[in-house]
Amino acid sequence: MRTSAATFAVLAVLLTGSVPLALQPGQDATATGAVRGAVTDGSAGVLPGVTVVAMAPDGRVLATAVTDGAGAYALTGLPPGPVTLGFQLEGFADTSADVVVQPGLETRVAQRLGLAPLAETVVVRAPNVVDVPRARFDPPPPPAPLVARPLPEHDRAAVCGPAKPDAVPESLGTIKSRRHARQGELYLEGSELVIDAGLDDGLLVGRNLVVRRHYHVHPANGADMLAEHSAGVVQIVAATAHSSVGLVIYACDAMRPGDFLASFKPEPVRDPDPVGAPAYYDAARILFADEGQSLGVPPRMMVIDRGAVHDVRVGQRFTLFRQPAGVERRMQAGQAVVVSVRKDSATIRIERVTDAVAAGDWAAPQLAPRTASVRP
Repeated sequence: MRTSAATFAVLAVLLTGSVPLALQPGQDATATGAVRGAVTDGSAGVLPGVTVVAMAPDGRVLATAVTDGAGAYALTGLPPGPVTLGFQLEGFADTSADVVVQPGLETRVAQRLGLAPLAETVVVRAPNVVDVPRARFDPPPPPAPLVARPLPEHDRAAVCGPAKPDAVPESLGTIKSRRHARQGELYLEGSELVIDAGLDDGLLVGRNLVVRRHYHVHPANGADMLAEHSAGVVQIVAATAHSSVGLVIYACDAMRPGDFLASFKPEPVRDPDPVGAPAYYDAARILFADEGQSLGVPPRMMVIDRGAVHDVRVGQRFTLFRQPAGVERRMQAGQAVVVSVRKDSATIRIERVTDAVAAGDWAAPQLAPRTASVRP
């Protein structure tokens, strides 16, 4: 296997504590630094949905991030000097780590969270004090548990991950908060959520919905682009005319207040096409990666600029490559499979890589060997 300069750069991130930052358009890389890492639990399992906050010595919040499905986070644009990182996830003890940000460098900080300790009640009795009888208080009974209906069999990869938004994105309501507690603004499987739409908006009990949000990406050409991320599935378990309660059936990563709901359209699990030869003359461009990510590695997802109108279909294989300006030879970087398709875009899942994959690289559809050489 060929080892390129980009591969050595990826290995350097894994083996060293600080690496050079990529210079963004209009940004002086020597003026700021970055911190990147991953968060795990006591058994070394990854923790998605952890809130990571970078604070200056005077208490100012410099940047925030939320760990993705692989437990990874990234804080960029940090001023040089001492910074305190705070890590918070409901059910785990809050922790912090001190780090010194170096200008033009990226520092890696891996953090492990332990379970939150059980609260203990201590009764202190003063001497010579007579106990005063108190009126009996019976707490109200807990609410009946909300039971969800089984989801139809489907491919979760077709739900989770990034996509190019439709011209008029569908929105059937917005997540406002957790049902029983205001603290903890990140929601995972089993959370009961308050939604600002109800029966009059078509949110009948038992209806399944995909949770989505928009985020901005900055491609290499500097033009801002709107992207869409799907975070999981919610089922309506109680509803009134104008509000409802949704139960998180599963979460690809943490859901947040302000995320909106769209129709759930289950896709069956399909086997990928047989491996074929790449049709480089008909290649698509990779637009962007998922929220908070920049490089494509297995099993991350990325979005290409070809969709149903270009006959792209679920299960189709693509060869990932780049062709630097002035260089005739193409440099293969990996393989991917289409997991979902929209009108003019599609989402691909990275299957394997031999080099770093990023926005701006190309994806060539694979054809059966007997037709790959036939050029229309």
